[in-house]
Amino acid sequence: MAVVSLLNQAPYRRTYSSRDRLNVESDGNDIWAYQSGGSSNNNRSSEYKLRPELNCGKDLPPNHRCHLTTCDRITINVSGQYYETWRVILEKHPGTLLGDPHKRQQFYDKRKNEYFFDRHRPTFEAIFNYYQYGGGVRRPEPVPDDIFLDELEFFDIEPHIIEQYRKEEGYVADKVMLPHRGWRRKVWMVMEYPETSCLAYVVAIFSVIVTLLSIVLFCVETFPEFLHSHCTPDKLPNFSDPFFLIESSCTAWFTIEVLIRVVVCPNKPAFFKDFKNLVDLTAVIPYYVTLINVLSSMNCESAKSSASLAFLRVIRLVRIFKLTKHSAGLQVLVLTFKASLQGLLLFLVAIIVCILLFSSAIYYAELGRPDSQITSIPDGFWWAIITMTTVGYGDKVPMGPWGRFIGCICAISGVLTLSIPVPIITENFNKFYAHKTGRGKM
Repeated sequence: MAVVSLLNQAPYRRTYSSRDRLNVESDGNDIWAYQSGGSSNNNRSSEYKLRPELNCGKDLPPNHRCHLTTCDRITINVSGQYYETWRVILEKHPGTLLGDPHKRQQFYDKRKNEYFFDRHRPTFEAIFNYYQYGGGVRRPEPVPDDIFLDELEFFDIEPHIIEQYRKEEGYVADKVMLPHRGWRRKVWMVMEYPETSCLAYVVAIFSVIVTLLSIVLFCVETFPEFLHSHCTPDKLPNFSDPFFLIESSCTAWFTIEVLIRVVVCPNKPAFFKDFKNLVDLTAVIPYYVTLINVLSSMNCESAKSSASLAFLRVIRLVRIFKLTKHSAGLQVLVLTFKASLQGLLLFLVAIIVCILLFSSAIYYAELGRPDSQITSIPDGFWWAIITMTTVGYGDKVPMGPWGRFIGCICAISGVLTLSIPVPIITENFNKFYAHKTGRGKM
């Protein structure tokens, strides 16, 4: 029985010969580059120079049989996995490790005529595709995020490509702006960053408690038994009402918080452009509008009418968005919907088209029936949206057989249309949740 030597397996591991590919004589001068000023291969800053006598197209030996461009073919060995490509392909990205001849020469194996990297092979597959086809880098599914980022940085992939990848993967770059003065910086850290000190953490907890208390108060005061508690028997405003006192205390804290943050903020224009700061400002406006209205008239009827202004009551409800500053879960939801905006617009266009289509169809299908509940196409808008979202109030229903047939198609189409944004939202939520909660960070 013949014994096959391991040395005979080299042609199966490499289906080419480096010397055959170069088509040069074995005279010791077939090394592509030499190191000047030393022989250490551990220093990436060592200077390497390409041999000018082996420049393709110049001074080729007479028995040179290959095309001129084949001399520029480069072999890359990544932990035993071989890749081949043209030198010009790599040097389209001169700022990267493989694209810069001087950077990659420290990994050159002169004996095997290849570049050897003891790195993560599945990740290099994506990096090699980036060199070959351009575009961006895509992380293979089984590769962890931190390993992939580490490999991108090792091979010196362009910063804007890495930034694009981080954005697609759900990384959120928090821009930290701090005041220059000492006391302003300390106060700003206390009000903005709860993780920096115990005092900042206590202030954040107290702010969350006050916010929750004001939201609960907003709901409880709508009970019928509490509707007249803000009036005294002589029809004057009751300033000792517990609801008024608690609401005044909560608003006082919100006002103090906003004023302190406005005074110590590092950039006033950027402060007023931030959505969270706008929420803080609008959270206190309804209270002062109502209070001015009551004090100007000192009348219970004025107080009741002021309290019944739906617009002001809705604005008071925006206090719930104050919790996004302290809740990672709410921040993930906001980031998810912002990233899914394009998909949601597609869904909105699709559902508007379906509403127009089925409201018109149901109107003409029911036209002429004395018992028809759809009197116009705009009247069919309500029926279409209720049917497509499978709510089914039943206040408007088709009466004829053709109308019911259209109703069946409308319901099925609604289910299919509602499924459009689900994968988009789910994917974005998973990415932001992984990185916002720390599971995807390095």
